[in-house]
Amino acid sequence: MGRILGSILSATGIVLWYYGGMSGITSLVNLGIGAIILGLVIAAMPSRGHVDREALFLTCEPSCEFVEKLRNDLELRGKPVIIPPYENLPKGGIFLPKSETVSLSLGKLDEGTVFVTGTEEESGVLISPPAGWALVSYIEENVGGLSGTGLGYASSAVSSSLSALGLGSAEAFERENGTIEVFVKPLCDGPVYADPVASAVLLGIAAGTEELLRIESVESVKDYVKVILERLGGIERWL
Repeated sequence: MGRILGSILSATGIVLWYYGGMSGITSLVNLGIGAIILGLVIAAMPSRGHVDREALFLTCEPSCEFVEKLRNDLELRGKPVIIPPYENLPKGGIFLPKSETVSLSLGKLDEGTVFVTGTEEESGVLISPPAGWALVSYIEENVGGLSGTGLGYASSAVSSSLSALGLGSAEAFERENGTIEVFVKPLCDGPVYADPVASAVLLGIAAGTEELLRIESVESVKDYVKVILERLGGIERWL
């Protein structure tokens, strides 16, 4: 568990450091460096059981808030799109569109892409790897690959693994209109695509269905959030 949390912290630190350097904000650069170092330390520490969810909340909440602030400051008005792993992005990604109308060209993206430019419909910010990638990677190491396994298997595999790690569970259903309904208990109060647990569930489903998925709506249901996903088609459609 320490390696997973350490990886999440390190990845968050790299994003903060990069954005702070690009924008000239020294405080973000320092925060990023601190997160990277803390992530490396936690990853090196021996595991002594599950980490309490409240402790994880305190760790993850600042990065969740940062991603939401970044989206607002850059006026990224479109609905987030979950990109499953493919050749250019083996760890998948989250695309935050500038426009409400999305026109992606996946062939132009790679792991070094952050700011996607072009027409307003093509522009936005790419988060890769997503916050939940470390969890997805851990799950695949223990239960096998998720790509192409289908909605039912992928969601069950992710949910079972989260339960085993003490991170709750998740459920996903295909609705009559073809959309996907997901119930998950995030770690932080920020956007689901920035939350390690929630984004792991969404990325796992995208991998299982091998489709891009757009987050249509998010609402609280008791201790969980309900996420409605719209299928946008497979990788080939967007190359």
